Amino acid sequence: MANKDHKRLGEMLIEAKLIRPEDLDRAIVEQRRTGRLLGATLIGMGLISEDQVLQVLQRQLGLPLVDLQDIVVDEQALARIKEDVAKKYGALPIEIDGRSTLVVAMADPLNVAALEDLRFACGMFIRPVLASTAQIYEAIERYYHIDRSVGEVIETLINKDDEVVVSRVDDDAPEAIDELRREAEGRPIVRLTNWILNRAVESRASDIHIEPQDKELVVRVRIDGLLQELQRMPKWTQSALVSRIKVLSDLDIAEKRAPQDGRLKIEMGGRRVDMRVSTLPITNGEKVVIRIIDQRNTLVTLDDLGFYPDELSKTKDYLARPQGILLVTGPTGSGKSTLLYAALRHIQHVTKNIVTVEDPVERQIRGINQVQVDEKAKKTFAGALRAILRQDPDVIMIGEIRDRETAQIAFRASVTGHMVLSTVHTNDAASAVTRLLDLQLEPFMVSSSLVGVINMRLVRTLCPKCSEPYEADPATLNRFSHGIRPEGAITLVRGRGCGACHQTGYQGRTGIFEVLGVDDRIRGLVLQGASDNSIRQAAIEAGMHSIGEDGLRKVLEGRTTLDEVSRVIYLAQQAGKICPACSTVLGQDFEYCPTCGEFVGEHCQHCQRRLSTQWAFCPHCGNDATHAVEDISPAPRKRRRAISPGEDLREAS
Repeated sequence: MANKDHKRLGEMLIEAKLIRPEDLDRAIVEQRRTGRLLGATLIGMGLISEDQVLQVLQRQLGLPLVDLQDIVVDEQALARIKEDVAKKYGALPIEIDGRSTLVVAMADPLNVAALEDLRFACGMFIRPVLASTAQIYEAIERYYHIDRSVGEVIETLINKDDEVVVSRVDDDAPEAIDELRREAEGRPIVRLTNWILNRAVESRASDIHIEPQDKELVVRVRIDGLLQELQRMPKWTQSALVSRIKVLSDLDIAEKRAPQDGRLKIEMGGRRVDMRVSTLPITNGEKVVIRIIDQRNTLVTLDDLGFYPDELSKTKDYLARPQGILLVTGPTGSGKSTLLYAALRHIQHVTKNIVTVEDPVERQIRGINQVQVDEKAKKTFAGALRAILRQDPDVIMIGEIRDRETAQIAFRASVTGHMVLSTVHTNDAASAVTRLLDLQLEPFMVSSSLVGVINMRLVRTLCPKCSEPYEADPATLNRFSHGIRPEGAITLVRGRGCGACHQTGYQGRTGIFEVLGVDDRIRGLVLQGASDNSIRQAAIEAGMHSIGEDGLRKVLEGRTTLDEVSRVIYLAQQAGKICPACSTVLGQDFEYCPTCGEFVGEHCQHCQRRLSTQWAFCPHCGNDATHAVEDISPAPRKRRRAISPGEDLREAS
């Protein structure tokens, strides 16, 4: 048995009939000349392939064969062997087994001199495993030079341990913080992870996307609603970086074929940041998305969201009601949750029992009872709502109305004396009403319980350090002015781009809204099963400003840009128009400007027939269709003025 254990590689290959004795003699001569290992010499001479060598060693010695692309090397093991020793013997430390054994990947585990030198260098027993020579030397370059490999910029930043301090926070085990701090010292992968998290938080990012590509790893961050590339890294950083994030968020490192979800609380720069982690297996590996919930950036009030005074007043009036249901609508990422949390903080009081049911709980608010939906534990929205109603609530917030059962319980709760806040996924406020009817709610229940619907989007605001005015050209104005030619150029504002805004021209976000109040006329339309167009028209006639009008007002005020508003809504359908005389934002159906009396309609002012925006003159009566001051008809044109209260309509015209 001892002889077998000390059998040399050449003898094993001869016994396996892979080489001849004379081939071995030639290889030994070449080995003495070059100083290379015997296995590498045989492979270099073309006498045998590396796979054949590894198969013989695995069969004869019973050693495991590892793929260094699929494992994460322990940084503590790396610290035991210096780089020059690892290169000399083609040996990569992988992990520490117990307290006294170092597991080392080797292409030639029969090299007794190498094993002795490695044992002397690390002061531990050596347990070899098999790996290919190419993988071993590639991994040595990878792990011993990770700082240099990911670029000089990252190397500079991740070594500034005093500026990048990321510690995991565990409420149940405070001692874990100190342990993680000790682990972070001198660890390239840990420092790289900390640098990514730190850069994302300091850039006000809401999400981090770690995306494996074919030959590299791409890290992107979402800032102000848009993704921006943060860094491209070598492919070999992928497994270690993903595993580090899994460790921090208590996920299964060995599970790579199924999606996983976890949470992470870290202490960064003296403040606490919550993160939600999601992994997804894709073609090139596992993609990781981290949602950043920075309490410093997310605890906003209703006054901070961007409401105009009239819409803010309506919203606060809805929230002041003792019962009813208020809905917030919009696509994913439109700020619905932020608005609901601001609403809860507005109505929060020691006399009120406020309970939420969410999937997931994104922000924890002190003094509010928040319930996490758990489908695996059969704790659904509907099931949680039934339990909440037995908890004597005053205000209930439901993360989303997804199905008929949840909708029915929510509306029954609003009828029985509770104020309910929730969201639905529709593109405008009027469609939210018909969406409830599609969920087979009774029309009388919707009409009697619904108090209002708020449709919102988030648009980026201009950077205050680099914004500059400019005169909008006619092509730009025609996108929302429906062919009306302004009497003078309109001055808008745009961002030039600077270091403070990462050359985007934008910094921060604000909301654009339409607030639909449910009055008696809309209740009647709901009972009749009217279309969303009819409900929308009734709301506009009752004073609702469309979300497009709200966006254009913010454009004209210099708070955002037309391109940004166009990114989140379809202006052709949702926008209003601009008065050519006083630049007031008007509704699409307005014929005259309510501010200055200017004719802004799409009908001929003389004969009231509809005009095309391409016509210069009315084809029916010959009137000037461009709304010029001079009228070519025989009778002089009069500009209509506002009618005073009590004045007869015939006298005014």
